[in-house]
Amino acid sequence: MKIKKYPETVLIIALLAIFSMSFLLTGFTANAAGKADEIVVLGAGLNESQRIQTLELLGVDPESGQTVNMVTGADAERYIGVKYSDTAMISSVKVEFLDKNNGVSTEIVTPDRISKVKSYQYSNAAITAGIYDTLIVVAAVSPVTGNSALTGVYKAAEIYGVELDADKLEAGNDELITVQIIEDNNAGNADYDSEEFSKALTEIKGQIAELVEKEGKDNVTIEEITVIVNNVLQQYNINISQADIDRLTSTLEKFKNTISAEDVQKILEQLQTFGEKTWGMALDLIDRAKAEGWWQQLVDFFRKLFEVIADFFRRVFSHN
Repeated sequence: MKIKKYPETVLIIALLAIFSMSFLLTGFTANAAGKADEIVVLGAGLNESQRIQTLELLGVDPESGQTVNMVTGADAERYIGVKYSDTAMISSVKVEFLDKNNGVSTEIVTPDRISKVKSYQYSNAAITAGIYDTLIVVAAVSPVTGNSALTGVYKAAEIYGVELDADKLEAGNDELITVQIIEDNNAGNADYDSEEFSKALTEIKGQIAELVEKEGKDNVTIEEITVIVNNVLQQYNINISQADIDRLTSTLEKFKNTISAEDVQKILEQLQTFGEKTWGMALDLIDRAKAEGWWQQLVDFFRKLFEVIADFFRRVFSHN
């Protein structure tokens, strides 16, 4: 029996095999080679002595020579379209950019001076804004709402080299404002708990991202988002007014509109890691995604690869 040679086919199969192996190996080595770095951003409203005090609160030695950046009212307008005076920019941040899959977490080192925003609310809003795998440290030398700190996070990300999306930044800021309004509206509501609401918000965003993956964001309606909001709030025993539900739904529609097909998996990973690290939430966002999305695509890729190889050998040995 004479075996016929198919050099081009052999080359294609070899390249496919090498690609598949490098794809798998890259998934492991990219994380191992991940870089960690930190950016310090202080509010422009601080005087010199307050800047030194803030650096110390953030755990930065003022004499270390570390680069210190300032966030101004003009930055707030540029990032989120909101006008603040420089003197109003007091809350400051240190943002550490971590290896992949570490998720987002926030530590407020002066909780008695940040009156409006809680640590987990910063983290959730940062994920909405497209800022992932970070440790955010927030400090203020005097009582403030804490709103400008999120602008500082945005500036830190830009300085670090993160490609910012204006719609995502606006959605993140809008989420933070909406949460604060709902908190204020339910200050005396026995059926409202801040942490439970943030847990529910994390689950809601995960379900919306999953729905976008299945249907495409242009096909996800406001009515579908409303159903998700109502179901999850009921699951967490949170009872708020219809006006608050409408406001939340409108905010989450903005979030939905920022999600591209390429974003979905990363958003689900970040929400799941955030929920697990912050509250020990047993979210199964990634498992569901694997069952319904990219995992099946990977399985299909290898199935087709083996079919090509099998077909090649059938044709080789069928020629005498």
